[in-house]
Amino acid sequence: MKNFAVSMSRVSILSLVAAAIQVSCAHGVSGSSNETTASSPLVTESPVGLKIPYSHSAVIEQYSAGDSEFAGLYNTFELKATLLNTDVREALIRRQAEYYQWDEGQQSTEREKATQELSAETEVFLSFATPERKNDNLTDKKSIWRIFLDVGGRRYVGQPKKERRLIAELQAQFPFHTRWNTPYMLSFPVSAKAIETQVVKLTLTGPLGSRVLEFKPISSGSSSTGSSLQSTEPAMKLDVPPDTTGEPDSL
Repeated sequence: MKNFAVSMSRVSILSLVAAAIQVSCAHGVSGSSNETTASSPLVTESPVGLKIPYSHSAVIEQYSAGDSEFAGLYNTFELKATLLNTDVREALIRRQAEYYQWDEGQQSTEREKATQELSAETEVFLSFATPERKNDNLTDKKSIWRIFLDVGGRRYVGQPKKERRLIAELQAQFPFHTRWNTPYMLSFPVSAKAIETQVVKLTLTGPLGSRVLEFKPISSGSSSTGSSLQSTEPAMKLDVPPDTTGEPDSL
């Protein structure tokens, strides 16, 4: 009877150890917020039935950033976002032109629309997830979250809007988005053309934690996608006072 009790104790201990190892693997033993499992919303899953060109995915990833907030071994929220700058807008138009078979006229119309939007505001696509659905309430009047965009020494308050497009279309454009996440489009009252050559930081903060995502600037006067988007007016310069001296520049 004593030997049986000892054997059962060993089995229990082994079961506990196995369970602990399983939990550690599921959440990342190193404790790093960037290490997630295949089922995590932050991990890019190949959309079923969709063929995403590498050239498109590369542009999206170049101007995307993601992170997680953990409480011990368990995550409280995860997010990944893409800054819709000139390069990304052009990539999205080319992607849609491919699967919707747009002619040159339709593409020209979409580029003109994108140029106007780039001059009017800055938009960020956000893929967001929380274990508890009630905490995924970015658009609620009593939301527990606040969203900011910091660039050029200024802070802008974001207005979130839930994306209503089908997941197939969202994944065709933003391959990292998965069925686990809620899609949002964030808008900020500053011209994207005015800030896209600077480092842009997106802050999501609330009672469950805070995370800051940093987006890379695009090269001034150039585009990694060979962008066809052209601004109808010069990009604004932030916080630069006009020259009122009336004196010519020195040679």
